[in-house]
Parts: sequence; structure tokens; C-alpha cells
Amino acid sequence: MKKILIIEDNAEIRENTSELLQLRQYEVRAAENGREGFEMARIFQPDVVICDMMMPDSDGYEFLKLAKADVFISKIPIVFFSAGSPSPDIHRILIKVANGFLKKPFTEEELLQIIQEAITRRSEFSQ
Repeated sequence: MKKILIIEDNAEIRENTSELLQLRQYEVRAAENGREGFEMARIFQPDVVICDMMMPDSDGYEFLKLAKADVFISKIPIVFFSAGSPSPDIHRILIKVANGFLKKPFTEEELLQIIQEAITRRSEFSQ
């Protein structure tokens, strides 16, 4: 069973996305911000991280900085999503290093497709 970590500050989006992925036979964990997500990623070792770009306390950029500096999670694919627009510089950085990007609201099909693409790229990279 593939493992997905969702990092999202909005409880409704976090819960709905988790439920949708669990129904598709993914093992899912969720975190409220980037720092919590980083700690959870180290323990959970997901196959893919889905991370909101803009969150209070610790955003997607903070998560990315922590993740890329950590040998245990630096190779995990990250898919960013956002309803708003972070600063243009941050947006470019996140998109450049991400394994995908979803604009909120996204459809179930878009979510599942981008997760599958990230998992496929990861397995091709590790061979």
C-alpha cells in the first residue's frame, strides 16, 4: 500500500482529501503545517507528500527547506497545491523543485493522476 502525507492547514480540505485517498487504498497521514509535516514525514516515510504552499506558522516553503536538508526525506516527491498565490519568487522556487502542482479547487481525477505520476517518477528514479 502506497503512503501519502498531506500537509494542509484547512481541516475540511485535509480531512476530505485524506478520506478520498483512503478510499483509493492509500495509507494516509495528515499534518496542519510544514513543521509538523516535516516531523511526520521523518517517521511515516511516505511515497509522496502533498503540501499546501500557503499556511500560517510554517508554510510549504519552510517544509521544502527542512525536507531538502534531511537525508531521510529529501528524495520523497512533493506535490504542491494552492488556492492563492505566494510571492512570485517563492512560487517559482516551489514549482521548480516540485514533482507536481495543483491549483485549488482540484478534481479527484487531477489529484489521483498527479500522485500516480509522482509515484511513477520516484520508482523510475530509484531503479
